Amino acid sequence: MPAYAFGPFVLDPAERLLSRDGLRVAVPGKAWQILLLLVEARGRLVTHEVLRARLWPDTVVEERTLTVHVSTLRKSLGTGPDGGYFETVAREGYRLAVPVHVLQKASPPMQAGAGPLPAEWRTLAVKPFATRTVVDADTYIGIGIADAVSTALGAVPGLTVWPIDAMEDPAGGRDTIEACRALGVGHLLEGTVQRSADRLEILASLIDVESGRRKWSERFEQPHGDGAALQDAIASWAASALPQASTIVHRVHSYRPSTSEAYFLQLQARANLKPFMRLPLLKALSLFEQAATIDPNYAVAHAGLASTYLRMSSTALLRPLPVDEAMPMARRSAERALALDEGLAEAWAVLGRVKMEYDWDWDGAEADLTHALALNASSVEALAATAEFLSVMGRHDEAIESMEQARRLDPRSVEMLQHLGIVYWMADKAEQALEVVAESLVIVPESPRGHYGRMLILDQLGRRDEAMVERLATLRGLSVAQGLAEHVEALAAGQGWRAAMEAWIGLLERTNRWEGAAMQWMAAGEPSRALDALEHCVKARTTYLGFTGQSPCFRALHGDARFQGVLRALKLEGRIGIARRAGRVPVHPGRSAVDGREPWTSS
Repeated sequence: MPAYAFGPFVLDPAERLLSRDGLRVAVPGKAWQILLLLVEARGRLVTHEVLRARLWPDTVVEERTLTVHVSTLRKSLGTGPDGGYFETVAREGYRLAVPVHVLQKASPPMQAGAGPLPAEWRTLAVKPFATRTVVDADTYIGIGIADAVSTALGAVPGLTVWPIDAMEDPAGGRDTIEACRALGVGHLLEGTVQRSADRLEILASLIDVESGRRKWSERFEQPHGDGAALQDAIASWAASALPQASTIVHRVHSYRPSTSEAYFLQLQARANLKPFMRLPLLKALSLFEQAATIDPNYAVAHAGLASTYLRMSSTALLRPLPVDEAMPMARRSAERALALDEGLAEAWAVLGRVKMEYDWDWDGAEADLTHALALNASSVEALAATAEFLSVMGRHDEAIESMEQARRLDPRSVEMLQHLGIVYWMADKAEQALEVVAESLVIVPESPRGHYGRMLILDQLGRRDEAMVERLATLRGLSVAQGLAEHVEALAAGQGWRAAMEAWIGLLERTNRWEGAAMQWMAAGEPSRALDALEHCVKARTTYLGFTGQSPCFRALHGDARFQGVLRALKLEGRIGIARRAGRVPVHPGRSAVDGREPWTSS
C-alpha cells in the first residue's frame, strides 16, 4: 500500500499514520477518511456526493455533518503557506491545494530504521499508585496522580491508554497482569507513594505484560509542594521508556498550577468525582471551587468544575442543582478552561455534552466531541458521549463502534456499560442490550440503574413478568422508595399488573423521572399519558431526551402530531429517519392521532 507526501506531511494508510515534520498528527475517524480520499485524488475534486457515499454508505446525513468533519480536518492540519492545505469548491466539494507525491514505501516519520511496531506495544494501562505507607487522609494521592498521568499520556499521539478505573478491582479477585493480558495491553505502569514532612516520592515501574517482568523502574522525588512536577516527570519518563519512543517524539502536556495547595485540592476533587454518586459529587464541587479560587488561572480545576456541574444536572442523580443553573455553569467553566488551555479534551467533551443535552445544538455537539477525541483518543468520556450523539442521529453502527471502544478501555465502568446497553437497544439489538446491562450488575449487583434499565427493555419486549422482577429490585435499591417494593408486589398479586404499574409510575413522576414515566406509560398502553410525560421532559430538559426519536418504546407515536412537536422542540425533526422501521399513523393535519388535541409546541 503506497504512502503519500504532501506539503510537510507524510500519510501512511497501512499504518494509519499522519506525520508532520517527523511528529505524529492526531486525526479522528471521519476526518481521517476525508483526508485519505483527498490525498488519493491527488488534487482532483472530491464531490460532496462521493464523500457522503464513502463515509456514510447506509445513512442519510445532512450537509452540515460533512462540514463539521471537514472543519475538524482543517484544525488537525493547521494552516499552510496560503492559508490551508485543501480548498473548498462552493456547492461542489473539496480538493487538495498542494502537490501529492506517491512514496512506494512509507518514509519513517521518526528515526531511520525504526520498523512498524506491534499494536500492543503502543498500549499502556495505568494502575492506581499504592499508598500503603501513607496516612488514610492522603490515600487520594495515589489515585489522583495516577489518574493525572493517565490523562497526560492519553494525549500522546499513537499511544492508547487504559484509565486507572479499568485496573481497579474492588473485590480483589483478579490479578492485574492477567486483566491486562485479557484487555490486550502491552505495558502496565504502577507505582508506590511515600510522603514525608517535606518530600513526596514515587517509585514507578513499567511492566511488560506478556512476560510479566518489570522492565524499567525509576524513583521520582520532589519537594512536598511540587506534586505537579512529579506528575509531569513520571508521564514524560513513561512516554519515553515505552518501545514506541523510537518512532514518536513525546510532548507531555503540563497543567501546573501556581500553588501546590490548588494542585492537591483538585486531586482530591477528582477522586470524589469518579463515583457516580450524589454526596461525593457535592464534595468534588467544593474542592474544585477552592482550587479555582486559590488559583483562578488553573485550567484543569475549571475543567473539573465543568465536569462536576454537568453531572449535577443529571436526572440519574436527581439533579443536585437545577438544570438551568448547572448547565450554564458547566458551559462557563469549560469555556474558562479552554481560554486558559485550548488543549484540554475534558473541557471540549463537556461543551459537547452541554450542546447535546441542554441546547440541542447537534452540529455544535458533534464538532466539540470530535475535537475532544482528536485531542485524546483514549478519553472514555469523549468516546461515550460521541456514541450517544451518533445513536441519537440514528448512526447506530458508528455509535456501537465508539461505545465498544470505550468498553475496551474501561470494561468495569458500570455507567459506561449501562450507556452501551442504551446504544444497543436504540439499534434494535435488545438481547445484546440486556446482556451488557446484566454484565454491569455482575460488577455492582445492587445497582438500581442496572435493574431499571433491564426493566425498561423487558417491558418494551412485552416480557412483563421478567420486567416486574427487575422493577421490584429497582425499588428495593432506591432510598426514596422505602417499603414501596412490597406495596407494588402486593398490588400485582392482589389487584393485578395494571394497579402495580400505576403505583410505580406515580413514583417516577413524583421523583421527576419523566423519561422513564413516558416509556412505562407506553408499556401500559397509555400513549396520551406518555406524550404528556414527554412534553414535560422537554420543559425540564431531561438528560436522555435526545434518544426519543430512536427509542423502540415510542415507535407507535412516530406519526402523531404531538410527538412530531416534541421532535421539533428538540431540533430533531428532519435530521433523523425515525420512521424507517415503523409504520406511519394517519394523522389529520394539526391533530394528534392519540386524542385529537392540538399538537404541543415549546415556548
